[in-house]
Amino acid sequence: MYRFQPGVEHEYRERSCARCPWRTDADLTAFSEQDMDMLRRANGGPGAETPLDAPVVGCHLDQPDTAHPFRWCAGWLATVGENHLAIRLAIAFEALPGHAVTPRANWPRLYASLEALLEARTGQLRQHASARR
Repeated sequence: MYRFQPGVEHEYRERSCARCPWRTDADLTAFSEQDMDMLRRANGGPGAETPLDAPVVGCHLDQPDTAHPFRWCAGWLATVGENHLAIRLAIAFEALPGHAVTPRANWPRLYASLEALLEARTGQLRQHASARR
C-alpha cells in the first residue's frame, strides 16, 4: 500500500493504458472480484472523500521489479482521484501535478464513476455467461 511522503514525487501514468478498467471500451470480465473490491476501497466522492489509509490504485499492467513498479493509474486518477485525501495531499505538496486528475482531450472515454464501471462489468459478465451456454 502507498504511504504518502511529502516532497517525494510519485510516478503516474500520463494516459490510461490499453486495458485500463476505467476505459469504456475495456473488457471488464478480465478483472477479478478482488480487483473490484480494491476499487471500492479506493473510491470516494464529494463530501465522502476516501481516507488517507485507503489504497491508491496503481496501473494493473505495472509489475514489481520493473522500471515502473507502481505508477498510479491514470484512469482512476482522472475519475475519482481528486476525492482521495492522499491524492489531494500529493497535489498540495507537489508530489503529483494537478493536471493528473483531469483527463486530456485526446483520451479514450472513461466511466464517469465507479458505480458506472461496476454496472458495465455486471452487464459484461452476464453477456459473457450467456455466450458460454
